[in-house]
Amino acid sequence: MATVDEQRRRKIEGALLRNPDAAVEVSLCLWQQLAAALNQIVGERGVESIYARSLHQSQKQFSWLTVHAPQALEAAMAQLRSDLLGQPAELAAEASTVMLMHFTTTLSLLIGELLTNSILRQAWGDVAVNHAGTESNE
Repeated sequence: MATVDEQRRRKIEGALLRNPDAAVEVSLCLWQQLAAALNQIVGERGVESIYARSLHQSQKQFSWLTVHAPQALEAAMAQLRSDLLGQPAELAAEASTVMLMHFTTTLSLLIGELLTNSILRQAWGDVAVNHAGTESNE
């Protein structure tokens, strides 16, 4: 049986690779939806801080990602868009997946798995959340 993280990763990858030519735009949409849902709980600065941490962790694997201090999400998304557009679609999708996984893992450590799943479900529907953490039917 796959872990919750493995299930979440597969679903994020599925969303990003459903249309590889749109992977960058899908990634940015996932980030914006997540930020909107999470702002209510940790505030904009909390989202910006977790995002910056996720970016820093991901940059170790994807050296072409531009690391920066926490900043307004709009500016961070503009930089991310630029970085992702400079890469082949599959590599951009892989980097996006890794960043989102770092973010959701950190979030889960801070607020717990149940609340994290609730926020992800609110933000993304069932794109990256499996009901009750059970094995996916995919």
